[in-house]
Amino acid sequence: MRNLLPIATGRQVLPLHLALIRQPWLWNTRTSRTGPAGSVHAETDDIWLRANPIIGSPEPHNSEWMAAYYNLPEVRPLIFDLMRMVEGVQLGGVLITRVPPGCSVKPHVDLAWHAQYYDKYIIQVAGNPKQAFVFEEGSHSTNPGDVFWFNNQQIHSVTNDSHEDRISLIVCIRHDRRIVETPTAVGGFDAAKP
Repeated sequence: MRNLLPIATGRQVLPLHLALIRQPWLWNTRTSRTGPAGSVHAETDDIWLRANPIIGSPEPHNSEWMAAYYNLPEVRPLIFDLMRMVEGVQLGGVLITRVPPGCSVKPHVDLAWHAQYYDKYIIQVAGNPKQAFVFEEGSHSTNPGDVFWFNNQQIHSVTNDSHEDRISLIVCIRHDRRIVETPTAVGGFDAAKP
């Protein structure tokens, strides 16, 4: 698939999953994605770990750690190992989403500046073959511990046709996309993208 790239498997997510089960009050303290009428995320639950401190502001900002982050130290190695793996230079929003059994995220494209500025990665905390991340070109099922990049600028959705929650840790990471001068065969320099 062009719009989804698996990049790792076998990440240790059980400690985070257990911490989520033990702290159910962390879900839905901030409902800016799930609460508005007609939201494509209306059937889901969120825990915001890092976000814009001004709820609902569409302006560019530096994300800040939310209170839930301090209740879930199990996310730290997952987030920062991913940053190191993909050579990220800036960390944006971080949230945990839950799609309950029989529910879905409706087809949509992420259009806000944040979605265009950062690349999006998912670390699957709970998943099974009857749950899928869907693009027009096909679908992708994941297992706990799978990590993948996805193109949120294309129409995508999530289905959960199983009897278990689908729980995903979404991490937004900015990469260094500078134009770098590289030597040419004749001894000069050309501008080239790495």
